[in-house]
Amino acid sequence: MRIFSHLAPTLPLLSKSSLVAGHPDDIGTQIPLASQDETTDSDCHNVCLALVASLGEAAFYDPSSSLPGFRQTFFTSLQSELIPACIVTPTSAQQVAQAISIINQHSCIFAVKSGGHSSVPGASNAPGGVTIDLSGIDDIDVSDDLESVRIGTGNRWAGVYRKLEPLNRTVAGGRNSDVGVGGFVLGGGISFMARRYGWAADNVRNFEVVLANGSLTNINQASSPDLFFAFRGGGNNFGIVTHFDMDIYPQGQIWGGQSFYFMDPTEVAARKASLNVTSEPFSFTLWNVKNAVCVSIVKLACKLRYCIDGKKYWQAVEDIIASEQSDHWAQFLGTLTWSSEIDAWVLHTMLAYTKPVNNPPVFQNFTSLKAFKSSNTIRNLTGLYDEVRDMNVRGRRHFWATSSFRPSAVLMDKINDIFISEVESIRAVRGCRPTIILQPLNIDEVQHSKKRGGNSLGIDVEDVPLIIFSIVFIWDDPNDDEAMKSAGNRLLHRSIELSKQMGLYHRYMYQNYADGEQDVFAGYGKENRGRLRDIQRKYDPEGVFSNLQPGYFKV
Repeated sequence: MRIFSHLAPTLPLLSKSSLVAGHPDDIGTQIPLASQDETTDSDCHNVCLALVASLGEAAFYDPSSSLPGFRQTFFTSLQSELIPACIVTPTSAQQVAQAISIINQHSCIFAVKSGGHSSVPGASNAPGGVTIDLSGIDDIDVSDDLESVRIGTGNRWAGVYRKLEPLNRTVAGGRNSDVGVGGFVLGGGISFMARRYGWAADNVRNFEVVLANGSLTNINQASSPDLFFAFRGGGNNFGIVTHFDMDIYPQGQIWGGQSFYFMDPTEVAARKASLNVTSEPFSFTLWNVKNAVCVSIVKLACKLRYCIDGKKYWQAVEDIIASEQSDHWAQFLGTLTWSSEIDAWVLHTMLAYTKPVNNPPVFQNFTSLKAFKSSNTIRNLTGLYDEVRDMNVRGRRHFWATSSFRPSAVLMDKINDIFISEVESIRAVRGCRPTIILQPLNIDEVQHSKKRGGNSLGIDVEDVPLIIFSIVFIWDDPNDDEAMKSAGNRLLHRSIELSKQMGLYHRYMYQNYADGEQDVFAGYGKENRGRLRDIQRKYDPEGVFSNLQPGYFKV
């Protein structure tokens, strides 16, 4: 569900407090249980005993000792530091159905984990409750006609791509090969294939699902059009998906990669002066001596013309969004990061052209800029997916948040200033890596979203083009949580307010990049949210997935 977290070994980039938005007030009372021998009336204790009795080796009461590597399977420490009472590790859809049937008999919270890439605390790990880890459901079966693939929800995209690539086929999956299949698809799923085929959710033919009553069923447009609509963007609110049947497409080599540019320090200084922002000097330490050396290197890079003007970059972003409307082979993503390691502002592009054409004209405004590092080349898709994976470092602390607005170089330039001003409050946080990300949502993607009855995201053709705007703040020390989250939230709310003042704001929030406190489904529109709530009441009248599964975003 993430793109990338680092630009290079010394340069950051991208890849989400209590527990999580929408949870019951008494969640905190469900503390981790020490062992299955403990005598208690706790619902979580009882459900864990029942799960172990029913599922045997597929359930673990004391996860810290039984599954020592479990915590390392999460992307962010905000999730891995949570301790469930017990863990279920099913290897079949039938075992998932058994688990839900047992959980239904008790009032213990649970969470469902596919790849564990969300940074929303509690999204896929239930503190003091039951975590259902689906990583054992990792089968991949390609149809004989090479038109579809059946994917177990516990897969990461790397395995799927490696299965398909020898067949010269691909799927509209994650751009980071380490991301899990399940949460990515259910949140919508932006792909390098999006312009040609739509988002991941729009390429699902059939969902194999365990519903709230423990029944196992297949959900598709013919069998259950209402649930099929709901699962295409509705997150974890309607059931546990165990398998996805997805379209696959012929695919050869592509051109693409990442490029990095320094923002000219002279421009940064001018922006700070206009904002009345004064940076406090760092104290004299070995760390800051290194920092001073890095600053000198950046200045030298500028003399060698490796620095670019921010206004020129933001204009190039606006221009490429217009150009992409007529070239559906092109995918663009841009970022701006402040690197605390070198006290430099770094602009970045990720370009993908899904056929082997060197330096395609659509990207001319960016490829003409002088990058200090670039990996653009003709390659297999898996090479680009793995490059993104390698830039994501597990185990750090993350704040993610998102909004959407109409493309505007003026707006983006003003957000640049807001970003610079907010970073001042966290400059002293060791290792902090704040980033803003901009990626287009174009008419092709919206048109594809209408196939098979349409998805639940609530975006129409007249709404686009849009920019999906994301904020990613990364750090290491829990003592800095409040400072980092506060700065991230100020940046988000100031950017939203500015886009509203300029008449450029759009309500949509991309679920996979949202903060746990954001009301994602309000961004789907009143009509779609009402429809999703009706569907949930129909298939989950007892509120199993809304009440007992508090993590992540609730309809």
